[in-house]
This record gives sequence, structure tokens and C-alpha cells, in this order.
Amino acid sequence: MKLTDHAQKRIKQRGFSKIPLDIVLRHGSQKKAPGGAVKVFFGRKECQKIVGELKQAIQLMDKLKGASVIMHGGRILTVYKNS
Repeated sequence: MKLTDHAQKRIKQRGFSKIPLDIVLRHGSQKKAPGGAVKVFFGRKECQKIVGELKQAIQLMDKLKGASVIMHGGRILTVYKNS
């Protein structure tokens, strides 16, 4: 996404970086703004949703520790988990 000079200046002033900006744009709620623009808002509800998804992902990663997949020729032959 291209940034205007104004947006680049505000990003620096307000301590935003690429990752937080991407999070807001990907997971925020969109609403119409004056002049045909779109406002993307990342509030409490949006934050709670992402935190819940991350918690589930962390639990899944914990369950996957020790998992192995054996492949040959682009095909999965077997899967297993070391104890």
C-alpha cells in the first residue's frame, strides 16, 4: 500500500511501524469515512478476537511439538509424533 507524505510523517511522529500498521489493516473493522474514504479501526473487540486466535494457535503449536512428516516425491507417506 502506498503512503502519502502526510501519512509517512504521522507514522514517524506516532511511533507506528510496519507490523502494527499491517495488523490494523488486516484485522480492523472498516467503516465509511467522509469524502469516500474508508476508516479502519482496531478496537477492543478486534483485539480480543485476535488474542483468542493467537491463544488457540499457541495451544496447537504446543500439541505439535515433536511432530514429524515423512515425504517422498511430493507425497506424504506417514506422520508421527515423538513422545
